[in-house]
Amino acid sequence: MIRRGIVLALIATALVFSGCASKDEPEPKELEAKVKSEVLEHKGTALGVNQLPVWVETYIAEGVLAVEKLSSYEGSYCFIGEEAGTNLDALQVWVSSFDIPSEIAANVSTRVNALFTGAASGSPDGEYGTYFENIVKTSSGASYSGARKVNDWWVMTRRYDPDQKKKYVDEYRCYVLYTIDKDLLDRQVLEMMDKVATETVGATDAQKSAFNNVRAIMESEGF
Repeated sequence: MIRRGIVLALIATALVFSGCASKDEPEPKELEAKVKSEVLEHKGTALGVNQLPVWVETYIAEGVLAVEKLSSYEGSYCFIGEEAGTNLDALQVWVSSFDIPSEIAANVSTRVNALFTGAASGSPDGEYGTYFENIVKTSSGASYSGARKVNDWWVMTRRYDPDQKKKYVDEYRCYVLYTIDKDLLDRQVLEMMDKVATETVGATDAQKSAFNNVRAIMESEGF
């Protein structure tokens, strides 16, 4: 899952490692990669478009959570799929058949797991283990409705060594963006969590407390 205006995946930059060096530590070294990357073509080329869509650029640079902070997607959760290859037709088939239900389920599971881990003070494997595992597992297999495709984009890049320009690798990279209303998805997740909690026999007071903490967070902030 797509990562960084035009700066794209695998563009080499100079990296400077910084830290708290002591007299016993070696000085940080500056590393410079020789491989270069340039854009040859993209979805907007034929239309005279010269810029990446903001959501693509933001996703490459900062990830999907940063895309959700854009004003265009206020009130929505964003889900972005990314795939690379040498055959554009095959990648466009991938875009048209993108498995958004699985993408949403996996994302929900990750976020729910993070919430419960925090609620358990970082100890989800102890007494909370089975109880939390049931909720996280159920969230990963649930079906969530209401997602809609917003856009997709592709870029063709060439990577090469400046000293050997005749040797290069061309690659297409495709991105697809779906959104779902936050209130709608939060409601579905809460219903799923409540169902699992109701069906769980023998939950301890600590487990119930952690569940209630997570539920309160979900109701006030989402996940």
